[in-house]
Amino acid sequence: MLKSVILILSGLLLVTPVQAQSNGPSHAGFDPNAPLGGHYHEGELGDKLLGLESDLKCNCGCGLDLHSCQFQMQCGVSPVWSKRIRDALESGETVEAVEAGFVADFGTTVLLAPPAEGFNLVGYLLPVFAILGAGMLLGLLARGGTVSGAYVPVTEPSDEDVARLREELRKLDEAESPDW
Repeated sequence: MLKSVILILSGLLLVTPVQAQSNGPSHAGFDPNAPLGGHYHEGELGDKLLGLESDLKCNCGCGLDLHSCQFQMQCGVSPVWSKRIRDALESGETVEAVEAGFVADFGTTVLLAPPAEGFNLVGYLLPVFAILGAGMLLGLLARGGTVSGAYVPVTEPSDEDVARLREELRKLDEAESPDW
């Protein structure tokens, strides 16, 4: 039994591919000749660079932020954009000015989080209204659709009502008496 398990496992090891890492991305923006620069994300300038790279979406078609694309997909767009951001920050431009430059060149689609204005507000407010509406609907369903204003206030029953109620309870007791 143990020999057969060892034989099967060793056969599986022979069949598994030797190279466990990916050979690279398979998206349209892949550039095998893209320069792979150093890691510039240290210090105050590095924090600003990383923040901007995380706020901007790469234009190669991968849908990742610029930092992730640069170090995971290695496309030809992200290193160039990262160098542009780094050069602008080193020359003294503010983070807002650099981001505004990218928006001016590529439109608001370059931002991972669209600005909260115009039709984009629907994307921010719709989930809130959907959750509130679902909560109200569940509340109505749990309540059973009853309206509290339709109830009649309780008053003391009259002597006639008490006598009729006692008579009905007596009849009910007689009808349900055990047959033993």
